[in-house]
Amino acid sequence: MSFEVVHTSVVRGLRGESGFATAIVTRGLPAGLESGLQDVSGYDHDETRAIGVDTVEWAHRIVTVRGRPYTVLSRIAPNGVDASRRPNRIAHHLVLEPHDRAAGGPAWMLGQHRAFETGTPAVEERSAQPSLPKGSLTARPARAWEAAGFDAGWAGVLAQTILDAPQSTIYVVLPEPLEVLPLVIDVMALLPEDRRWHVTFSTRPLVTLPQVRCQLRFVRANAPGLARLLADPSARTLHVEHDLGAGEGRAAEAARRGEVVEPTVRAPNLKVHPVIDLSTSAASPSPAKVPEIQTPQQSIHAPSPPVPPQPVFAGALLAAKENTSTRTAHQVPAVAYSSPSESTATSWPVLAVFLIGYSVVAIFGALVLFILAASGR
Repeated sequence: MSFEVVHTSVVRGLRGESGFATAIVTRGLPAGLESGLQDVSGYDHDETRAIGVDTVEWAHRIVTVRGRPYTVLSRIAPNGVDASRRPNRIAHHLVLEPHDRAAGGPAWMLGQHRAFETGTPAVEERSAQPSLPKGSLTARPARAWEAAGFDAGWAGVLAQTILDAPQSTIYVVLPEPLEVLPLVIDVMALLPEDRRWHVTFSTRPLVTLPQVRCQLRFVRANAPGLARLLADPSARTLHVEHDLGAGEGRAAEAARRGEVVEPTVRAPNLKVHPVIDLSTSAASPSPAKVPEIQTPQQSIHAPSPPVPPQPVFAGALLAAKENTSTRTAHQVPAVAYSSPSESTATSWPVLAVFLIGYSVVAIFGALVLFILAASGR
């Protein structure tokens, strides 16, 4: 079954503690998961310090607890002040079993779920699993991006980056605070249905934890500390501006027309049941390498006209930074090793010559000493 956990500041929590504590939990929640979800329940109320672009954090994460990964949908938002007059927040998490993942994808489910707690709830343990939306999401033009003042083509550029780099962290830098969930839903609509649940995201990222996977992170331009995050050599970055078009590439045009975006590099199929296994692609042989969208420290400007077959994205600061630990065969220095038998065959003659020479010298020395001793008498 699926579960839910609500974490906020209360006078007395479900476990008897005060302050930030578990207020609601579904009975039978796997051991250790309650604590694991507390780790991703934080919220930074200081807008001068926060890097997220949305007031509400909408997130889909893979949280690993005691070696098992869990699909977690989250809504984290301000919740007035608590009993001590401190800023409060409320985090509502949904832990989904594979059969409860809607075909529409995680962002669609977050937008459709109407039972998120938005105020301090009554503390309780619930016996029934949460009621979850079911449904699908067909490809459509990226109208939410247009409504936000952006070129709809950026949704296609982002969708293709997700497909081509499933293991990379992707930072989407937006110029000002806005509601991001509709933008994410537009991007999900452009992805093949079997790829949507592999995309993890946060509209207001706070902390990076080793046991939590969050691939797509929406951040605010000029946010404090942002430059340090974007300097990560393994990450990709997409800067989106109101007056900057996404070009005429195939992905951008697909987003404007409402068509599914196809990956430039065909990644191997990843299993979704019973849990998302992201190790499959890492262990599988890589397909033939194609030119990256952008190499480190380079910007790609608007092409006119586009050059087939590889789309070039206008103005995209897509930092396709190579992982320095990955090298092709011709980059690995060749080292010659001798086998044990070869090493033994080489060393025995040398040792024999040394022993014979040493024996001759010893015998000769002993003979000289004997003669000297005899003549002394």
